[in-house]
Amino acid sequence: MVPTVEIQAEPVPQNPLLEEVIEDPLVTRMLGGSTEALAAATRPSFLSNPDSPVTWGPTDWEALEARREDIFDPAAIEEQLDPGKFLEEGYAVFEEVMTEAARQKWIEAVKEGQKINDALLRADWNEIDWEVLGRAPPKKRLTEEEIGEAIGGSQQVPQSDDEAGVRTLRNHGVFAEYFPSGHIPFLMDVLTHPQMLDYQRKCLAADTIYFDHNQLLTRPGGYPGGGWHSHRIGGNSDDCGTADLETYRAQPNINLTLCYPEGFDADEDGGLKIVKGSHLFRDPAGCRFPSDNEMEVEWVASRSHPVTGDPLKIERLSLPPGSVVCCLSHAAHAIAPKAAARRTRWCSLYCYKKGDDRTGLVLPPSAIPPVWAMKAQRGELPDTLTDLMRHSFDRTLTRVRVYAHDD
Repeated sequence: MVPTVEIQAEPVPQNPLLEEVIEDPLVTRMLGGSTEALAAATRPSFLSNPDSPVTWGPTDWEALEARREDIFDPAAIEEQLDPGKFLEEGYAVFEEVMTEAARQKWIEAVKEGQKINDALLRADWNEIDWEVLGRAPPKKRLTEEEIGEAIGGSQQVPQSDDEAGVRTLRNHGVFAEYFPSGHIPFLMDVLTHPQMLDYQRKCLAADTIYFDHNQLLTRPGGYPGGGWHSHRIGGNSDDCGTADLETYRAQPNINLTLCYPEGFDADEDGGLKIVKGSHLFRDPAGCRFPSDNEMEVEWVASRSHPVTGDPLKIERLSLPPGSVVCCLSHAAHAIAPKAAARRTRWCSLYCYKKGDDRTGLVLPPSAIPPVWAMKAQRGELPDTLTDLMRHSFDRTLTRVRVYAHDD
């Protein structure tokens, strides 16, 4: 008997406008359709989100500019920002830099994003227009147990394949946890805010920056914690040995910007743990460990900071409300557990990247939903946002690369 081969469902490509050839007729139809139809398919009625930025027209974008207020205290940012030290240490903490008004809006925004995300998890996915999203309706559904585990938190939805359509919904930004700025006006304001962009240019030491991805990082009580890891950046700059500061500066670096409107404690509060100087080892393949003890014994103990010579050590952060942490992608980091009795820890993540100073290469984004790439390509977005997303559709800029971590 010939064994039965189970065909795995494939998600919509991560950056379809950068693909040289699209063979899937549903994806081809999606890319040739209107952005209005695709936007509507990414915001089914059960999400109850009529002010989603994905549906905005010119007057809405003008209104965003007109009502803008400070999100950061410029003096507090300036006092704590040292680009040279950031490059040397791999991360920087900015305490209490949000304005109080912005901090309150940030809390409301991330909570609303989680509410929208939970509404999608609880909904009947048969009501989603899958073919407009570029794939046939999935035959498999998430189980009640899987849905229950994902409600109220982030990164808990099973997504190793696209059998249930999770990867397609993630790539399209239908899940609010993946590209919440596309759902919540205030979070879009932050993504494109002149203060945020100035902040990123200084951290990355680059005049031109690009948007990479944006997430909610919600950690409810009982969250078990996240293991040690770092992130690839591509451009032949991963797992390739220790770099000096000038070599590191020139790479196509990515700045992970974690925004904590309510802060966190160091003790069982879902807080950030990080190793100063670990980024210079450029070792995302080697620094993955499930526990602090294994990380210390197997990776940290045998290394010293390549510039200062200080022994590496795990830093367990504690932050007051309104604080931000910037972290270069190669920096080894982990998330502490969240005690069951503690309140949810709220965080929104904004990631920006620079091009490679040596080659001019800009790597594609990790997560710009197709509808936003299409709007940018067709001139339907403000110039600032179009420029931030240009590497999602400009094959000359990416040197025909398609994926975020290509070499």
